[in-house]
Amino acid sequence: MTVAHHPLSVQRYTCPVFTCEVTLASHGPPTTPFTEVQRRLQALDRRYSRFRPDSELSQLNAAAGRWHPISADLHAMLRHALAVAVASANLVNAAMLPRLLAAGYVRSWATGTPPTAPPTTPTPVPPLAELLELRAHTGRLAPGYGVDVGALAKGRWADDVVTWLGPNAAASIGGDVTCRGPGPNGDGWPVNLPNGNVLLVRDGGVATSGTGKRRWGTDGHHLIDPRTGQPCASDITQSTVLARTGACADWVASATVIGGSPAAAHLNARADVHRLWLIRTTNPPIGERRHEP
Repeated sequence: MTVAHHPLSVQRYTCPVFTCEVTLASHGPPTTPFTEVQRRLQALDRRYSRFRPDSELSQLNAAAGRWHPISADLHAMLRHALAVAVASANLVNAAMLPRLLAAGYVRSWATGTPPTAPPTTPTPVPPLAELLELRAHTGRLAPGYGVDVGALAKGRWADDVVTWLGPNAAASIGGDVTCRGPGPNGDGWPVNLPNGNVLLVRDGGVATSGTGKRRWGTDGHHLIDPRTGQPCASDITQSTVLARTGACADWVASATVIGGSPAAAHLNARADVHRLWLIRTTNPPIGERRHEP
């Protein structure tokens, strides 16, 4: 998803980060210059990329089984991961890295399509709270496990970016959008949805997750169901979520696709989830609406 066309009063900046396109928009000059925001996002990429062996995340994964020092920023991200695991009934579990690798997702999409992995025996993943422990300034992963924050980070970072940009701004990080303030015309920031519609969003986040992209082989894709340890195969193939924050929209979109209709019904009742747009395997797209933001 992207921030839609806007009038000349809006300043816009586009740059590549996290192997995806980042779009920043501000009504008037941004409080933090766009180039500085880009620098901060590049620093986050260096810290959290599982494809960089020298990243802080990779170093924590390499130390699995031992207490390892971590930064305050990574500590906060892992606390968020633990909270999301509980809220999603463990459908969004950050400790899925070994299962992602087993499924064939061994390299960044920027370097080409991942190889087809040989069949593996379905192996469920325990709840994150059983695999990750946190103390002040340190963390410990259970032996044989590693974390990947791909289903959590972009929406959370989009929330951070709009606070850096100012009181009336929007940010899209690889399609995860957060909007703050009344937008260019006072009725919200226009966001292009996957279904072709334009949604006006004021103080909220929009994210889409699905199994149609980032696919390889016959059944390989990047959304792993912790209940099986395999790429998910629910009745929902795509979920777009409008929520109070980008962070919430991000994980709810993933949880809905992984958990299917039962998860969608449960998550749609959350006070911080405003609307779901779902594509199911046997039905045309359905908009499931609870209330407007």
